[in-house]
Amino acid sequence: MAVETKKAREAQPAQSGAPQMEYFGRLLQEKRRELLVAAAAVVLVGGGIWFAQSAKSRREAFATRALQDAKAAIAAGNIPLAASDLSRLVATYGGTSAAGEAALLLAQIRLGQQQPEQAIEELRRYLESDPPDRFRAAAYNLLGAAYEQAGRMKEAAEAYERSSSAWPYAYLKAQVLLDAARAYSLSGDTASAVAAYERIIREFSEAPSALEAKLRLGEIRPTG
Repeated sequence: MAVETKKAREAQPAQSGAPQMEYFGRLLQEKRRELLVAAAAVVLVGGGIWFAQSAKSRREAFATRALQDAKAAIAAGNIPLAASDLSRLVATYGGTSAAGEAALLLAQIRLGQQQPEQAIEELRRYLESDPPDRFRAAAYNLLGAAYEQAGRMKEAAEAYERSSSAWPYAYLKAQVLLDAARAYSLSGDTASAVAAYERIIREFSEAPSALEAKLRLGEIRPTG
């Protein structure tokens, strides 16, 4: 009888251990599923990032190829075709570096063909797209030239001032401020012209434009 009791006691841990092993087995399976789900999520996110970057690279490559075609048309003297290609490039591939360069080239073509109002419309639309800094300054500079060609001197001066503010280089800031001062003077706003010339002399005294600013200031500001 004692032997049977001892055997029964020895059998109990084995019986109670079976559910525990089964529990840990289920736990491992659940953890394994969680890891697989997490790994799949990482793969999907990584794949999405790769796809987005790949699509962006392809878009930039297509835009660059289109820009090269437009430049080839310019080199061949086919300006109407170049203008059409550049306009389509800006509309189709907006936000790419090639589209930024295309917008500037298109504006130069419009000005060369004495089409300032069309240049103004296209440049303003491009600037509304919030282009990168490296294109914004040049776009405002061309916008000033377009306004000036259209005889809208006050607006030209304001565009030149915005171009000056956007340029990262002191000598370019000063040079474009000269254009702003000239446009203000031609618009009849002598006070703003004087202020622009004085700013060049004060803030960019080492720039080559400072000497010209002093000369122009002496011409428009009465002495004594």
